Amino acid sequence: MSTADIPILASAATLASVLNAVDDGFLLLDASDRVVWFTQPVLTFFPYLKDHLQPGVAFSDLIDRDVEAKRHSRFPKEADTWRDRRMEAHGRPRGRVDERLTNGRWVRVVDHTTADGGRIIHYRDVTEDRRNVDDAARFTVLLHSTMDNISQGICAYDGNWRLLTWNSRFFDLLDLPTTFASAGTPMADIVRHLASQGEYGEGNAGELANEVIQMVRTTPGTIYERLNRAGRLMEVRIKPLPEGGVVIVYEDISARQEAQRALQQSEERYALAAAGSNDGLWDWDLATNSIFLSQRWKEMLGHTDEDIGDGAEEWFSRIHPEDVQRVTAQLDAHLSGAVGNFESEHRVRHRDSTYRWMLVRGLAVRDESSHAYRIAGSMTDVTDRKRVEEQSIHDALHDNLTGLPNRTLFLERVRQAMARHRRNPSASFAVVYLDLDRFKVVNESLGHVHGDDLIIAAARRLEHNLKFGDTVARLGGDEFAMLLEDVADKNEALSLCDMLQKALATPFTLSGKEIFATASMGAAHSTEAYGRPEDILRDAELAMYKAKELGKAQAVAFDANMRGTTVTPLDMETDLRRALERGEIALRFQPIISLATGRIQGFEALARWTHAERGDVPPSDFIPLAEETGMIVELGQWVLRRACEQMVSWRDKFPFKVPLEMSVNLSSRQFNQYDLVRMVTNSLEGTGMDPSCLKLEITESALMENAHLSAQMLQDLKSLNIQVCVDDFGTGYSSLSYLHTFPIDTLKIDKSFVQDMGRNRHNLEIVRTISLLAQNLRLDVIAEGVETPEQLAQLRAIGCGYAQGFLFSPPLDVAGVERLLGENRSW
Repeated sequence: MSTADIPILASAATLASVLNAVDDGFLLLDASDRVVWFTQPVLTFFPYLKDHLQPGVAFSDLIDRDVEAKRHSRFPKEADTWRDRRMEAHGRPRGRVDERLTNGRWVRVVDHTTADGGRIIHYRDVTEDRRNVDDAARFTVLLHSTMDNISQGICAYDGNWRLLTWNSRFFDLLDLPTTFASAGTPMADIVRHLASQGEYGEGNAGELANEVIQMVRTTPGTIYERLNRAGRLMEVRIKPLPEGGVVIVYEDISARQEAQRALQQSEERYALAAAGSNDGLWDWDLATNSIFLSQRWKEMLGHTDEDIGDGAEEWFSRIHPEDVQRVTAQLDAHLSGAVGNFESEHRVRHRDSTYRWMLVRGLAVRDESSHAYRIAGSMTDVTDRKRVEEQSIHDALHDNLTGLPNRTLFLERVRQAMARHRRNPSASFAVVYLDLDRFKVVNESLGHVHGDDLIIAAARRLEHNLKFGDTVARLGGDEFAMLLEDVADKNEALSLCDMLQKALATPFTLSGKEIFATASMGAAHSTEAYGRPEDILRDAELAMYKAKELGKAQAVAFDANMRGTTVTPLDMETDLRRALERGEIALRFQPIISLATGRIQGFEALARWTHAERGDVPPSDFIPLAEETGMIVELGQWVLRRACEQMVSWRDKFPFKVPLEMSVNLSSRQFNQYDLVRMVTNSLEGTGMDPSCLKLEITESALMENAHLSAQMLQDLKSLNIQVCVDDFGTGYSSLSYLHTFPIDTLKIDKSFVQDMGRNRHNLEIVRTISLLAQNLRLDVIAEGVETPEQLAQLRAIGCGYAQGFLFSPPLDVAGVERLLGENRSW
């Protein structure tokens, strides 16, 4: 080596050091395509060539080993084509190819010839560059896909006002031919075409086009609406681009404008309805618990619009505490889907702290899964109607002259006292029957007006001298009855009678005259174990007459000898127990008439006892005895089964167009039997009677003895498709309270109201009120005890649905019923 070659070698070594320090790799081949020299990064890219890459190795051998490595990598399919692609690039003067390495990264291979006929190969990692390019490509595809799937038409022009990009909706909305769908199309060409087609309205197309072009080029950004040539309303948004040019967005807003117009009209109608309605309107968003209350809603409670907010508590906090639980249950039942609509009558507090009766109706809005998310409705003030109803009920149960309870209400109070006594024998009581002595003399001497004044004054004095919880009632004329609670025995009852006698001894002043009054009183005590309230009142009356016989102005306790009968209760009980075995009990059937058609709707089954020696025994004598002794359960089972058997027999013998119903009475003792439902089911299945043709009649007092158990029992009966009727409606103490609680079908108006309709206006009004109440609650009404054509006419006039009584027919035996059915009569 000459000294002249030393600087050259030093320079080559320096260059090799520099190239080894960079990330790119270099490979030098001689003219025979063999390795001369390479840098270290080449082995970084191809670590599997470590033992093979050295000077003198043929380049083709390196490619073979590269292909073999690819076959065992994650990308074996690339091995099949890689050799041909690589050698094809290697054969060109300047070849370039991207190669995916076995580790997944990418290198760009630049392969070109040198001046001496060899090759220099440059390897560079381009993984990140390719990723960026791929991301950009994906973004471009996503952008174009998004633009082609939106409802707006979009186009963009560059700084030279040539079409840059667009979507298909742009051409659809403007009805442009596809010849314009080319990048670089001048905006002026598109605008002039649209103007010539009338897109911008009538006028000179050239002038219109110039105006549009000038506006687009100079606007700082704008939004406007215009009608296109098809009459559709378009919204156009123009926004300049920072580097020049604009983006224009077109949207067909015809449907939106129509929806807004419809919404505005709907809101106007709602506002007019709310302003013109006498009802208050409300709309409750259940998700946010906010509630809209109309101005009228607030005015009904004496408030201004600003007094009440939009929280649901504004309504619920004003509901009467006694009504909250019921309202909540009714609302929950509707929201859960158990009932079709929400309807509730309850009391709401007015601004003056009084309570007003409101009828609130509502309907829930539900999502696809039937979940309620909103409920809206109205509120109607029904205070006046409720007052009329309550007054009518009050008048029917109270004496018009004194305001005291009348006989009906008094007997109901006694019935309740008897029920308490049965549950708790220590809750004893007494009934006192009082008759004013010599009242006829006062009436004849001072006149009926002052006679009435004496009755009123005596009523007030009796009231003031009874303890809280006791009841005094006027039975008629100068007769009063008193229910004295917590009276231990007859002696205590007589002591209380003496106290009342002293109270009446103070003279009354009538028409300027002092009038002295005394009274004859009879007392009967609960220790006699009475079965009916009428019985204890009867015995108190007998004792009162005994007091009159003994000289008046005194009180006498009832003694069993006063009944004056040779038949003892023990004899009656023994005979009753044998009556079924002897066949002395028979059924009679009284028809129930539909007042709409005048034809028979069904029958009520009634038990009758014909004693072998004493003849017919009144039901008022043996039914209470059966109830008291428990025989009523066996008797009731017999009546139910025989009634079902008879109805099935008539069904087969007389093919009715409309199936007849059979009504059967249930006593309170039967109703409280735990196996009542099983007994009824056995009777139906054993006779083959249709359950929907059976109607069970239950008295108010039986229902109210245990309201919770009654509700469950009625629900079980209703599940069998059996109808339920409340017997003697209007005589109970809680006639209205249970109508919201119990699942009943029919109300039967007590005959005491019906038979006195012609003479007593208040009785007529209570029958009318009950009929209207039943219609509102979708219940049937039966009026019993109809005896005259006038009563029938009155019932039809007030809309009563059904009636029974001696006007149509007395209770009949089987043969009598079949004759009646054969006649096919109508009334």
